[in-house]
Amino acid sequence: MPTQPPPQPSAPELSAQPAQPSADAPPSGPDAAAKPAREETLFHLLVERGWDARLAYTADQRIHTMTSEIAAAGLEPVLAELARIRETTATKADLGDLRRELAERETRLVKWVFGAMLAQTAVIVGLVTLLR
Repeated sequence: MPTQPPPQPSAPELSAQPAQPSADAPPSGPDAAAKPAREETLFHLLVERGWDARLAYTADQRIHTMTSEIAAAGLEPVLAELARIRETTATKADLGDLRRELAERETRLVKWVFGAMLAQTAVIVGLVTLLR
């Protein structure tokens, strides 16, 4: 036997239900004026135009969600580029290996320089003693 969906309440029944405050409900009371006006501009504009407060709040939140989704879509290429850059840049371990390699090369270079200076000194001393 097919089941039927539960009957939907009509518009008058919706407005007759008491509004239950939730975490996402529009702020009210003396603290509401302390919030920046930019956050509640659309909500207040819709309420002033005669919209039901719950409907105005839902529209305001949907606009914020859509804006976030659009911004997220625009951020995807940027995040992909940052991930690519991160993969190509050296990590701390890579930098440690590079520093160790450079230190080894510097040590070899210093050894060769001192060896060449010693050999040059020996050649000069040999030439001076030969020419006397």
